[in-house]
Amino acid sequence: MIGRDPARRARAVGSLGVMVCILVGVLSGCAATPAGVAGSPAGPPMWERPGLRGAVRPEMGHPQPGDAAPDFELPALAGGSVRLSSLRGAWVVVHFTATWCPYCDAEITHLGELAASYAPRNVKVLVVDLQEEPDVWSAYARQRVAPSLIALQDRTGAAATKFAPPRAQPSFTERAQVLFDATLVIDPAGILRVFLLPDTAHFDPSFGGIRAELDRQLQGSSGVATTPSGRASSDLLPPDQVVTLSAAVADLPGADPAEVLVVRLAIAEGYHIMSDHPPDPFSIPTQVRAAGEGLVFGSAAYPAARAIGSLSVFDGAPEVRLPLRRADGPPGGPIAVEVRYQACTESRCLVPVRKRIEVPPR
Repeated sequence: MIGRDPARRARAVGSLGVMVCILVGVLSGCAATPAGVAGSPAGPPMWERPGLRGAVRPEMGHPQPGDAAPDFELPALAGGSVRLSSLRGAWVVVHFTATWCPYCDAEITHLGELAASYAPRNVKVLVVDLQEEPDVWSAYARQRVAPSLIALQDRTGAAATKFAPPRAQPSFTERAQVLFDATLVIDPAGILRVFLLPDTAHFDPSFGGIRAELDRQLQGSSGVATTPSGRASSDLLPPDQVVTLSAAVADLPGADPAEVLVVRLAIAEGYHIMSDHPPDPFSIPTQVRAAGEGLVFGSAAYPAARAIGSLSVFDGAPEVRLPLRRADGPPGGPIAVEVRYQACTESRCLVPVRKRIEVPPR
């Protein structure tokens, strides 16, 4: 691996320099737009837009923008692993990095800022360390990688290789190296929308081009935010109106405790919410809590979830039950119920919300 081998590190740095020179001088500097890919009425090809001049060209081969993004599953710095396809429903930015790469190091703080600023717009940002020893990456990440980023590692380069167009940097026998300092944007349906290779002639560590393209893609060509299916975001319910809450105390004859608080979550048609244990560690689980003076609540019992691909969700009108015991004396006031959830359609997830209701004492 690159991290601890000085000779390999030197070759890698040299390879990055060669790659950048080729991109700037030969591939990015082609005199004419390739046949069949002239600028459309909507604007020039991506590689002619400010901040996107390192974009892959059709003559490099696939994958290209418009293709389905190859799937991968990689270990996460926070523990466990993350599968790209598990993030469907969100926009995803993937940036391949390495601790030895000076361009990558200049970008890492800005990448964290991008992740934080776009998180409310349902954008997740993955930073993928490429072909280094785990201890090298983890030591660097502890100091430099912001918590807003989903930090992964592609130690062998197998995931990166899936994205390497066959005629981009054909001299690179290790095809994963094509992806050093590359940035991808993938839409909620899993379609690749932006694919940038490094271009030092127009180097912008703040990701200005990616930010502008994200804004354009999120807003749609009409300037109205749309889902991948074309439905305007103005047609979507506000997140706090997707779920209607109701609750009541019910008896459980012969049980101990003998009472239970039943919380009903009526979910609007065409929406679902994440279950209480979604397999994706970056999804927001549904949580139901209750409190009341003179009352002690047990752990919430959630209904069975439904699978949608790799997701685990609730839809319809699920009921969550919290057993309760009464302390000495009458209850001192209403029961406060709080529900946290993240609502989604088939193609888009909304901002997580907390809703509260009060239940009269019985």
